[in-house]
Amino acid sequence: MNIRKFLKQMTLEDKARLLCGTTPFSLGGFEASCGFIPELNIQDGGTGVNHGHLFTRLFGNLTDEHKTAELMDILFSYFEPGKLSKQEKVLRDKAEAFLTEYRNGIDIAPGCYPPGILLGATWDPETVYDTGRVLGMEAAVYHIGVLLGTPNCNILREPVNGRFFEGYSEDPFLTKTLAPEMCKGVESMGIASDVKHFACNNLEINRKTINELVGIRALREIYFPAFEACCKYATTLMSAYPSINGTHCMEDPWLLKEVLREEWGYEGVTVTDWGGNIKDDGDSVTAGQDLFMPGPWDPSGIVKAVEEGRLSIDDLDAAAGRILDLIDRFADVKAPPELTVSEYKKMGDGAAYKAAAEGIVMLKNNGHLPLKKTSEVVFFGPSRFQDYGKGSAEVFTDRTTDLYCELAEILGDSQVMKDDMEAFRKGATAIVIETVISGEGNDRPDLKMNAKTVSLIKKLSKDKGKGRICLILNVPGPVELEGMEETVDSIFAVFYPGMMGAKAMADILTGKINPSGALPCTFPVSYKDTPAYLCYPDNLTCVYGEGIYVGYRGYQKRGIKPLYPFGFGLSYSKFVVSDIFGVRDGDTFSVTCNVSNKSKADGKAVVQLYISKTKPRTPRAPTWLVGFSKPLVEAESSKTVTVNFDIQELEYYDEEYGKFLIEGGQYELFVSLKGCEDLIPAGSIYIADGSEELKCGSAWTLKQISERKELTDALKKDCADLGLPYMGFIINLQYDPGTKLNELFPETDVLKNFNEAAEKLMDV
Repeated sequence: MNIRKFLKQMTLEDKARLLCGTTPFSLGGFEASCGFIPELNIQDGGTGVNHGHLFTRLFGNLTDEHKTAELMDILFSYFEPGKLSKQEKVLRDKAEAFLTEYRNGIDIAPGCYPPGILLGATWDPETVYDTGRVLGMEAAVYHIGVLLGTPNCNILREPVNGRFFEGYSEDPFLTKTLAPEMCKGVESMGIASDVKHFACNNLEINRKTINELVGIRALREIYFPAFEACCKYATTLMSAYPSINGTHCMEDPWLLKEVLREEWGYEGVTVTDWGGNIKDDGDSVTAGQDLFMPGPWDPSGIVKAVEEGRLSIDDLDAAAGRILDLIDRFADVKAPPELTVSEYKKMGDGAAYKAAAEGIVMLKNNGHLPLKKTSEVVFFGPSRFQDYGKGSAEVFTDRTTDLYCELAEILGDSQVMKDDMEAFRKGATAIVIETVISGEGNDRPDLKMNAKTVSLIKKLSKDKGKGRICLILNVPGPVELEGMEETVDSIFAVFYPGMMGAKAMADILTGKINPSGALPCTFPVSYKDTPAYLCYPDNLTCVYGEGIYVGYRGYQKRGIKPLYPFGFGLSYSKFVVSDIFGVRDGDTFSVTCNVSNKSKADGKAVVQLYISKTKPRTPRAPTWLVGFSKPLVEAESSKTVTVNFDIQELEYYDEEYGKFLIEGGQYELFVSLKGCEDLIPAGSIYIADGSEELKCGSAWTLKQISERKELTDALKKDCADLGLPYMGFIINLQYDPGTKLNELFPETDVLKNFNEAAEKLMDV
């Protein structure tokens, strides 16, 4: 496609129509003055192909309205034919025949893959990349050119958020390290990835109308880094529903032009969240919005904005050109012709299994796991996991696994039972799955466990005998365990583990797989302990009052001990760290340590590197993550592990200067294998030459100067020598300590004694 030629030949109406989608999940596909513009399919798929959206796209335009309605009726039982009537089965068979032909003979259901929170728990970039590749492969099979939500890298700020499970972590470093791997994996298969939702889509309450009041420092340090990292690889970016500081994200030129394009150099397409644009479309294009969904969106607002001079032709052409380029590159995607059903299934099952095996977190084990070959297991309650969250992350498939069946296959049918209290009393392990359903559109009311589960565990604990209790948390995020952690023998967090979650869990329980996941978010004792607890909105305004103290930063800052800290995760192996040393090479730092496996089981250790600023002049988190590695350490052996990080990880965002700065002075390093609350000293680094703006001198505030006796003594002498009013310093220090010295005494060059004293102070 000759995009420049097309743009010259297109009418104003053609260009406007191009920006407005064609169906709820496609764009293009119409005859314009420049010729026919191909159709590009665009669909949700961050956890697999969304079958509901697929049906809408493929069958939503049937002329027979009753057929369309009937097709949508069978959607939820599509992979459970036993629930369908005879007539519905006939309709289902016709739909499946059409789909098989559409998929070029691939007659198998789509896969269901773990969401961001479990991928975050893997602490493994390779696993995220492999998951992205398989998602890209499946998108190609379904002729989807843009796979939405790959990734969702909104920070896990508020644990009652209905879509909490979609994000990767509460920590910006972990998120910005893992999320781009999803982009790279998807794009490696010739499919456009889509990073969402820019920015601060951290709640579902009033999500289209909520105004979030967020400090610029928090935006820059916490909420932006993952988006910036993903923009190097993602072809599309979805803007968020909320307003930030009074301006709707989809209509904010600061977000979409100044930050996204001018600062970060993003060249891809921006797309609205579905139905998210609420003001004038033309003004939104001026602000930096390219594509309006769902289609068909009314293009008249864009045409009117051009005619009235509110939208320039240059801005319209830039948006239309980006969309034409997107269509040209991704409109004709199809699976490799040599792809077979068995290869499709093998790739999908393998990626889903690997993600679950790497990400399932063992939170407690009193020694009764792994199960022995002779162990008996009793299920009390369901044995099937909720594999996915509701909403755009919802995936229907018949390829899911069942924990009861998986354990029966490993241990034998006679050793796996249901509701057998006598077997439990005699020593069988009780499996209790706590499932909390969450999804798009609504937040959770609290972090409570289901009352039925709590009652069951209390009953089992009271009548335990020789039995053991294994609690499996099939949840979208943290839950309050209400003291249950004291009474059960083992606890796992599987989150929403995807279609192979039960198989991976069975292999972990029986020791085939050694658990190696680590929490990407903090589990509190009580919801009231969470940093944003008092900031949940009661109407249309949400104040991000915790600022930069999101997640573990907030717990540490307030001295609140969590139930399970960020980065926590157990293993069947026992790891020991020794021989820690650090090296600096210019602006790159590395910490090397020896990790020994003092057990008879091979295992993976999540080696985490944290840093802390000694005596910070600007408020900082007590510690923050700057690097990690996840090596496999063989049984009764050791491995040398090196974790690198760049000097940029020491920066903070200074709102006064409008940029990132580095404080000089000392920073302490810590290594951890069990999260941010179990830190092993790893030496220190000294920054002798921090940012110029922060160096000791006339730009320091009166308060900063007052904290250094050598500076106040020198200033007092200068005032006496020069006849300057030192009392002015004292009075302003009392009433306006934030005043800078050069504001009080503009001619600071004459302050000879003060300047000499300032030069001697290096730890600034």
